[in-house]
Amino acid sequence: MIESIKRVYRYFFKNPPKSKLTTSVKIERHGSTYGGWNIVKDSINSNSIIYSFGIGEDISFDLSIIKKYGCSVYGYDPTPRVNTWLESQQIDSSKFIFNPIGLGTSDGYMTFYEPLVETNVSHTSVAGGNTKSISVSCLSLGTMLKLNGHDKIDLLKMDIEGFEVDVLPNMIENGICPKQLLVEFHHFFPDYGNKVTEEMISYLESKRYRLFNVSDSFCEYSFLYCP
Repeated sequence: MIESIKRVYRYFFKNPPKSKLTTSVKIERHGSTYGGWNIVKDSINSNSIIYSFGIGEDISFDLSIIKKYGCSVYGYDPTPRVNTWLESQQIDSSKFIFNPIGLGTSDGYMTFYEPLVETNVSHTSVAGGNTKSISVSCLSLGTMLKLNGHDKIDLLKMDIEGFEVDVLPNMIENGICPKQLLVEFHHFFPDYGNKVTEEMISYLESKRYRLFNVSDSFCEYSFLYCP
């Protein structure tokens, strides 16, 4: 099954963004084939602060982290359907702490466009031909940290449908540098392309982030902060 999925990835991503690993670490996998990520092996403990942006309907990564390390995960997703789906799941809310709020560059409201395919769950700030939209509440990462009483992030996972190109520089320029940064880039969006992803990788490298893993889909990138 996994090899079949990898073959599909390789078919659709024949020309992935140019990137190279810039540090070598032992890694471990958390989550499903679809929703999983690779992190630095044994890099988390029960006191680690984990933020997860873009929940969708797959929290296998978050639950795997909680199960192994016993830490809490702060999950955020403003999509109404996600909130409804989570209510139907049996989740320990003391460990998976969910907020139906989006990650923004400032505090306020943003327009999110509904997916063109109704069975898809992910909304995006990028119109991309969409006409139906909703207004969602968003907070900057700095505001979220203050509200949660945090002064650091040990691991941040980000799958925010193209808005990462705005949020990442805003976050770092405001002095917030998670120890591990897991990002899904959206070069497959019509208005983005490989160049945007390559520029973002280069930017992160210039800010002392080192790339240690790229997924088989060439969309999920794992970075380690090396000050």
